[in-house]
Amino acid sequence: MIPEPSLAVLRALQSIHETGSVSQTANALGVTQSAISRSIGNYEKAIGLQMLCRDTRPLRLTKEGFLVVKHATEIDRSIRTLGERLEALRQGKEGVVRIGSFGSSATSRILPDLLTKFAKHYPGISVSIVEGSDDRTRTDLIHGNVDVAVLCDPVEDFEAITIASDELVALLPKGSALSKRQNLSPTDLECRPFVMTLAGSEPAILDWFEASGTAPNIKHRIQQTHSILELVRAQMGVAIVTSLSLPATYHDVIVKPLRPTTERHIHMVKKHGNSNSKAVDVFWNFLSRTIHEESAD
Repeated sequence: MIPEPSLAVLRALQSIHETGSVSQTANALGVTQSAISRSIGNYEKAIGLQMLCRDTRPLRLTKEGFLVVKHATEIDRSIRTLGERLEALRQGKEGVVRIGSFGSSATSRILPDLLTKFAKHYPGISVSIVEGSDDRTRTDLIHGNVDVAVLCDPVEDFEAITIASDELVALLPKGSALSKRQNLSPTDLECRPFVMTLAGSEPAILDWFEASGTAPNIKHRIQQTHSILELVRAQMGVAIVTSLSLPATYHDVIVKPLRPTTERHIHMVKKHGNSNSKAVDVFWNFLSRTIHEESAD
């Protein structure tokens, strides 16, 4: 039977996967480089498989190493969930609300105002935010890794409160021939090199093109909006992103609305039924009251 890896090995492999460096991993975990190398080496000997491609710089994981890290991420989520639940029990009335967020746009543009208001009324309840893709966040909510989640449509399977709206916008490099257009259609963009976001909006973008019988000329695929802005700024393509994902300031990139428009609604959702957490009930009731009051203004 294959020996189980220690948490030290799992976290070391996760860090090396992210940094490509044993020294950075050692600093992050507060141990020596030799301890990192020794623990991974001992585990490799125990299972007869290699975790690292040691002849590359930065270091890369082998296929077996990637498999271990994939499961390590799930284990970390479970351990973090366990710790937060035990902390909520220890604090009694002071609980923890675990919020899943589908990305930085929700975390940085939607949640801050809501959470600031909540903290003023309930300073004893802390909030933990777990960022991930839309699909990852849905899975976390279904499996109980988070209590509530910020999600886009569809949300029919959950109890939902609409907290914001958003739309897709086009990004053009400064000086583009399209910059004088008031808005842009699929046919305006279909032949130009296209930078596709990996942040979760690809299905909506493809649907927008497909509705007019066109398709984007995808040349690059990138996760972060900041990186997409840099490619567009360098005139390597045009892009479409959600308006809420854009930073407060950006330079040498032109933002244009789309025609037809693509408004989407963003919701705070939870599973139907009792939450089994007083803190979550307090948060949900507060959110419901706050959104209702803002709608009435």
